[in-house]
Amino acid sequence: MTNAIKKPLVMFGDTRSERNIRLLTDRGWGRMFASAPPTPFPFEKWGLDNGAFKAWQDAGFPGGLTIDDWCILWDADEFDRRLREAAAIDSDPYLVVVPDIPGSPHSLDFSVSWIRDAKLCPVADFRIDWPWYLAVQDGMKFEEVEQVLHLFSGVFLGGTDKFKLTAYHWAKFAHAHQKKFHYARAGTPRKIRHAFRVGADSLDSTFASWTIQRTEELCHVWDGLELQQILPEVHF
Repeated sequence: MTNAIKKPLVMFGDTRSERNIRLLTDRGWGRMFASAPPTPFPFEKWGLDNGAFKAWQDAGFPGGLTIDDWCILWDADEFDRRLREAAAIDSDPYLVVVPDIPGSPHSLDFSVSWIRDAKLCPVADFRIDWPWYLAVQDGMKFEEVEQVLHLFSGVFLGGTDKFKLTAYHWAKFAHAHQKKFHYARAGTPRKIRHAFRVGADSLDSTFASWTIQRTEELCHVWDGLELQQILPEVHF
């Protein structure tokens, strides 16, 4: 890798701060709407999350959930409602995360079943032309994802910090198949730098949403990305 790597698109959380909106507009950045209704400003590159991480967090981060377990914890009707809200907006999202099961070995099966069922029998105002991203996480293998990658527009890197250390390989894998690569929950400056080094096309981060100081720090980090040495980094 070289310093010619393109900087990733930065996406904040679903902030409504006027200060943040001005910053995002000026820099050509966007927001990842995880729970609030999408309210993109003109020409914003915005994303729609599926709400899975929050549902998992609220449940105490249980591991090894089955699909039946997940259907109780995650509100599919709520996601359908949010899809209807998104479909009513006069601009298309930059990415939409296909429903997944965080921390579960059944996540891939669940995501594949959802996208196939949605295409055969559309839910809500399902838009097949939207860029639907597959969430990859701990335990997933390249060979099994490769078999179904044609169903998706991009790879959305979820998982634990340990799994995120494999980001370079997932980015290379996605790009080799002409898919976009998104680095999810880049919640620290170190992860933002990591996302840049591995060649992520975009990232989302709530780091800057809390204070003006953090917003300024994120901008400083992003502005200096091309100046850093491209070296492996193994700790977050």
